[in-house]
Amino acid sequence: MKEVGRGQGVVGVRLLDREGQVVASLDAEERGQKRPRFSIAAASSQHRLPTVVHARKLLLAATPIAFQEVLIGEAEVELDLGILVDPVVRESRKQLAAVASGVIVIGVGSGLVFVAFLAGPLRRLRAGVERLTKGDLTARVPPTSRDEVGELTRAFNEMGESLQQKERIQSAFGRYVSDYVLNQLLQTPDGDELSGAEREVTILFADIRRFTRLSEGMKARNVVSLLNDVFQLVSDRILARGGTIDKFIGDSVMAYFGAPAPQPDHALRAVAAAEDIVRAVAERNVQLSVKGPGGEGEVAVDVGIGIHSGLVVVGNIGSDRRTDFTAIGDAVNVAHRLEKLARPREILVSEAVQRRVRGAFRLRFEGERQLSGRVEPVHVYAVELDGPQEQAAPL
Repeated sequence: MKEVGRGQGVVGVRLLDREGQVVASLDAEERGQKRPRFSIAAASSQHRLPTVVHARKLLLAATPIAFQEVLIGEAEVELDLGILVDPVVRESRKQLAAVASGVIVIGVGSGLVFVAFLAGPLRRLRAGVERLTKGDLTARVPPTSRDEVGELTRAFNEMGESLQQKERIQSAFGRYVSDYVLNQLLQTPDGDELSGAEREVTILFADIRRFTRLSEGMKARNVVSLLNDVFQLVSDRILARGGTIDKFIGDSVMAYFGAPAPQPDHALRAVAAAEDIVRAVAERNVQLSVKGPGGEGEVAVDVGIGIHSGLVVVGNIGSDRRTDFTAIGDAVNVAHRLEKLARPREILVSEAVQRRVRGAFRLRFEGERQLSGRVEPVHVYAVELDGPQEQAAPL
């Protein structure tokens, strides 16, 4: 009993007789006390397994004692589980705490690294989107990975390329057609909205007078420079009054007012634009005279303008491979014939225009003129410009 009592966690060792009386114990006070027997051996010698009873934190192990198959008593050993298990639990807790701390540190570190790895490209992508929304179509973000963020970055760059290419196409194409036509083509590529429609418009033709004589002997590059210079002045004044430039025909410009967007005052706009053109060309001549002799492309010019109002068909005219958004009708021919009759710095309008603008401009009746291709003569009026008349360009 003393040897067993030296074991770790052993708090009690005792021997009980057949009646359950303690006959020997490490605790002297227990001797002679009556205790219940926990062994499972009753009368049979086949049951030799110890019996284990748990009580709070105490573990009682009891085994029967037999002599010649006769049960003579019971041996009990009482263990304190706290003494046995608590050190193991404390050590396990320490180990688990250390492992958990390591896992948390590794997890947090890995999370921070992942967030930094993910947030950097996302911040750059966001900055690129902000630049793109502000109109900077050159914004690009270099992809830094092959994951979903990298794919998103490459998709963003492709979108920027597409928008930039669309802007280049729109800018280039816008030099050849009006803004209305361009927007309609971008919105409805099949061109259904541009089919021919009958409209009442005012047609304006402006021609550079004596251009053949002026360009004689000039180099082709200088001729183009002269035309671009004058056409820039003419185009700016037409567009400023809401007109649509139809086409450039050699040294003349055709434009119309009242289409594609309806303009109730299209005749007033056309005459005002014609006055602006004559004054702008005159100012250019004055500047050239003050500046003195320049290059071959810097020569004084004059324009003659013809204006007529009437019904025309406005829409796409041409084939399936080449079309023009233009105005077709007798009114176009009348305006063209009036432009041919106009002298340098002169604006000639038809009676149809005169009825729409009288009171707003000073008009002088020039009489009836027989226009080529028409049976009936046309009443022609000249627009008198306000202010002194500058000297025309020399013949």
